[in-house]
Amino acid sequence: MNRKSRFATAAAIAASVALSQPATGGAARAAELTVAVSGVNSAKGRVYVALHRAAAGVKFPDMNGAVAGAWRKAKKGGFSVTFTGLEPGRYAVNGFHDENGNGELDTNLLGVPTEGYGFGNGAAGSFGPADFDASSTDVKEAATIRLPIAY
Repeated sequence: MNRKSRFATAAAIAASVALSQPATGGAARAAELTVAVSGVNSAKGRVYVALHRAAAGVKFPDMNGAVAGAWRKAKKGGFSVTFTGLEPGRYAVNGFHDENGNGELDTNLLGVPTEGYGFGNGAAGSFGPADFDASSTDVKEAATIRLPIAY
């Protein structure tokens, strides 16, 4: 078996195990959250949308608090992403427009983003990212949250 085949097999096994394990500790999973992305300035590159839950010792938007994420081809103006099978509760979102396709939110020497980014509800931080509460919404059965991307 060549290296590419071993990697594909390992990835398939890991995905199967992850999908077979309830992410909610056995609680019912019946909620969904639609993220309405807006303000995308071009169709160049991709947009990443991350879904977070509050976690002890994890400061939003640290990816250690992310429970799901989705890459979508950039579409000028915007689009929607729906996360399904969620445990009801409070979720925050953030995202960025990866215009150059390197898989990262690029920043300048001072750490200021040079690509478009945003937080749920259009929340803004003061000298840093927005906080979880301002960027979140309660999800019971179905909910929608806005994610405007700013440049």
